[in-house]
Amino acid sequence: MRCGAWLDTLGVRSSFGRRLGALGIVVLGLGSGCKAEPSVEPAAAGEQPESASEGARPGEWVMAYGAQTIYVHADPALGGEVERLLLLFGDLLAESVPLTAKTRLPIGWTTLTFAADQDRLVVEEPDYDNDPEANTRPDISVSLATLARQRAVLEQVGVPGEAIDFDQHVLTVTGVLERDEVMLVRVESPGGRLTGWRLTPAEGLEEADEVESVPVHVIFNARPELLDAMLLPPGYLALYGGGRLTTIVNEANEIVWDWATDGDLPRDRASELGSLIGAGAFVPKPRPKPLLEPL
Repeated sequence: MRCGAWLDTLGVRSSFGRRLGALGIVVLGLGSGCKAEPSVEPAAAGEQPESASEGARPGEWVMAYGAQTIYVHADPALGGEVERLLLLFGDLLAESVPLTAKTRLPIGWTTLTFAADQDRLVVEEPDYDNDPEANTRPDISVSLATLARQRAVLEQVGVPGEAIDFDQHVLTVTGVLERDEVMLVRVESPGGRLTGWRLTPAEGLEEADEVESVPVHVIFNARPELLDAMLLPPGYLALYGGGRLTTIVNEANEIVWDWATDGDLPRDRASELGSLIGAGAFVPKPRPKPLLEPL
């Protein structure tokens, strides 16, 4: 089966196959060949499933899934993201994958589930405002909007993403979420519920710093912009300041995107970039438009 077009544009290596396999459902793993490409609206590409249509009210999409009917609710502005999701459902239908109230569908950073009422399936996301590890809600706008921003980062850098789960953890310096300038660094996950991400002040760790493990959804609620870079693979570093992503550094310590300048900062001292951005003797070039505006 081809990579689902919606996931393909995200370029995510997901635990999707393992989880569906655990439910006794067909394994649909995403290989390393699924890379982020510039996104194309599925409708413009003529790929929208023929069985899908907009519902009776704005923000509702309906798709026939065998004898069942899938209902998706999201902000109308996210229509392109919904269409990508419907393409994924089309792939699952082609593989005869059953969808039930027990199905969990991890995508990127979030996990979608289904509220089943006879032949009606309503797609739900974790309730990020109210204990997301225990509760879900039928509007999936937060999941889709965040995925769109993450895909923009992957497209800018040109690498496949590596999935996380909203209930996995990030190792953080205590109090770092209250700091304006922060740094995210990803290493290979040691396993368990850890994503491999480390969140520190931009200037790095101090000897007196205390470290704690914080769920991804807690970070999202405190600083949603930090999720923008969290599908980058191990070896990548992301710097934030002023409520936005400012710099991305790859595993070779090369700046692959920088908001302030495109050549004047040292390329071989990634650990010091946080303290150098906007400082020093260099004269910044005119700032390009930010990769992503603050949420």
